[in-house]
Amino acid sequence: MRYSILKLICLALFCLCVVSCFAEASQKRFSQEASPLIDRARQGDTKAMCRLVRAYYDGKGVLKDPFKARCWAEKAWNMGSGQAKKLWDELELWRYPGECTLFPDEDSLPEHDPGEVRRAGGIPFVWVPGGCFKMGCHENAGRCGKDEAPLHRVCLDGFWMGRFEVTQAQWEEIMGTNPSRFRKGGEFPVEKVSFDDVRVFIRKLNKRSSTRFALPTEAQWEYACRNQGRKIPFAWGREDFRPRQNCGTCDAGNFRGRTSPVGSFEANDLGIFDLGGNIREWCRDVYDEEAYDHHKQKNPVRRKGGRARVVRGGSFADNVQGLGCSRRSGVIQAIKDQTIGFRLVVME
Repeated sequence: MRYSILKLICLALFCLCVVSCFAEASQKRFSQEASPLIDRARQGDTKAMCRLVRAYYDGKGVLKDPFKARCWAEKAWNMGSGQAKKLWDELELWRYPGECTLFPDEDSLPEHDPGEVRRAGGIPFVWVPGGCFKMGCHENAGRCGKDEAPLHRVCLDGFWMGRFEVTQAQWEEIMGTNPSRFRKGGEFPVEKVSFDDVRVFIRKLNKRSSTRFALPTEAQWEYACRNQGRKIPFAWGREDFRPRQNCGTCDAGNFRGRTSPVGSFEANDLGIFDLGGNIREWCRDVYDEEAYDHHKQKNPVRRKGGRARVVRGGSFADNVQGLGCSRRSGVIQAIKDQTIGFRLVVME
């Protein structure tokens, strides 16, 4: 009898050991996956967010933390995930109160804050955190250009974008000349520069600095204009009736019909100025009317298709509708126009 009981106890302990080892191996395996899973969630992957919801709620592979589970569910739900809504209801996540941060995992927050400013080459840049967004026109079909469709998902790494358009003073320092039509002062944007001119400027600037500079891709430009990819038509939000910006039908004050000093009007939420108005801006991409049919999801840039380059944003000569974040046009890269200038990004 005693022998049978001992036998049963040993068998139970053996089974417990096997289960424990299996659980430990599973937890170790999930822990190894957790970091890239968090990274994918931070980039906007709602499936990864939902996996984290379940992991934090159950404490599998991570410390049990239902509040973090609630925050990831809330973020995924706000991005349109039906699975997140099911988890919200199933796990009764509303029971865990508190204010969620931008990203629930504090130890995986980016090292830079949104809108953080740094200077490189004497030019101020703003940190734009990476993420995913729907690129293209969100308006009714009648107000969308053919080249603004189809609406498609794009994911970008974080990047530093010029807080202002490149000024006449900055151009003169590198190039020794000022080609601008409106030579009102060094704080005004440089214009009448072709895409080819800009490439020469960037090449010379890169030789003088340990930092590497480039034009933004049009995906970066639109993402920044939309305040990290939000569904808004203009850099300043939704208002389309005489906003205080520098355009032909805007409240431009004394600057009507000409450029204004960079930063004269209100910045967007990231602290970037003149994404709507003042001058239009060259982007890195080759212009292709059907580019959106061929975009890669991750950091897309169109390198083939013709001699025209993408120009984004509106100018002092455009009406409000020409200032939309999704508006794009192609301009031959040798063209010099008083409505076109540029801003830079830092390549890292």
